[in-house]
Amino acid sequence: MRSLLFGVACATCMAQAGEIPCTTADDAKAIAECETLGEAVTARQVDQSDGSKGWVVLVHMPGKRKGWRVMIDWELGKMRWKEAIDNPPSKVNSHH
Repeated sequence: MRSLLFGVACATCMAQAGEIPCTTADDAKAIAECETLGEAVTARQVDQSDGSKGWVVLVHMPGKRKGWRVMIDWELGKMRWKEAIDNPPSKVNSHH
């Protein structure tokens, strides 16, 4: 199931590659997952330093000590930057 979701996320990411606006949290998470190969756990809308809209996405990296904080540009639908953070908890149920 995880690989199916990852495939859907990457397909969404590829669709975003043509500079299509990223207007939903789900789209921002899909782009972040494609860019980092991790699990996007949260996305929140923010104003970027240049005044444009963006999404800050926290990404869990399975089996790693560090995760990522990623900025997804609202207008371009692309990752602008990422920074290493303490690995946020996974949203995937680990009992399966």
